[in-house]
Amino acid sequence: NDKFAQRFDSGGSGDCGSDGTCATCVVAVSSGQDLLSPAGQQEKQILSKRPRWRMACKAVVGYGMREGEMTVQVSPRQWEE
Repeated sequence: NDKFAQRFDSGGSGDCGSDGTCATCVVAVSSGQDLLSPAGQQEKQILSKRPRWRMACKAVVGYGMREGEMTVQVSPRQWEE
């Protein structure tokens, strides 16, 4: 995390109680991003370097009654080099 995001971090426990502060629930959205609710300011700041990533605890699928298909990658950190 960048320095700003670190002040929201839950201390590495990986359990922020869906506050959107630990980022352990991130998923990479390959397609269907338009089906998700808009990211909040805090989520945007924490994931600013990863525009395709969303916090699963904060994203609502089917936002605005939209339907469609989407592809997500769970635990995208494991695939980074």
